[in-house]
Amino acid sequence: MSTDFLAAFIKNPAQAKVLRVLVSNETLQLTVTTIAKRAEVSVALAERELHVLARLEIVKKIEPQFSKHKAKQEQVEHWMFNKEFKYALSLTAFVQETSPVEFKNVERALKSSGRISAVVLSGIFMGDPTRPADLLIAGDALNESRLEKAVKTLEPMFGREIRYAAFSTPEFRYRLTIQDRLFRDTLEFPHRILISKNGIFKKA
Repeated sequence: MSTDFLAAFIKNPAQAKVLRVLVSNETLQLTVTTIAKRAEVSVALAERELHVLARLEIVKKIEPQFSKHKAKQEQVEHWMFNKEFKYALSLTAFVQETSPVEFKNVERALKSSGRISAVVLSGIFMGDPTRPADLLIAGDALNESRLEKAVKTLEPMFGREIRYAAFSTPEFRYRLTIQDRLFRDTLEFPHRILISKNGIFKKA
């Protein structure tokens, strides 16, 4: 089932997308333009939903900042998730749990990048954005541009950038064997092995 439960539940797909962007980037101050781009909605629609969420005290507007990139300074409004909101923790957990992740879609998207031998889901896929990477990928004849494009297609589901690390199969095996810091900080915490070929991850 690929339905976005959050959007269906609140009967407002645009608001669900905007909310997911802010919850997924709860420590960041984002412009309306950035929020609209990540949510894949128009700027006008994003701004409308932000004001609705602000009235509910779910998000808050940050004092205008001045852009230094143009001769004529412009006031730029920023928004962020209100962590002081009474139900902030519960809402965050709910939004993360209802993100429409279809693991088959992830696998299908990545397979166009080359001969994939291993994929590990971590970070935001497991509801833990504090992990150093969201995807660990092993493969041969990997096409970096295709891989980057494939990952980008997954980002609207979470409203944020997906961090990934890709390696050749031999290098992946080596790093897995020595348990370097990236692999240790991924595999010692909640994760999901989406693809494992040629015995890379041996069953216990």
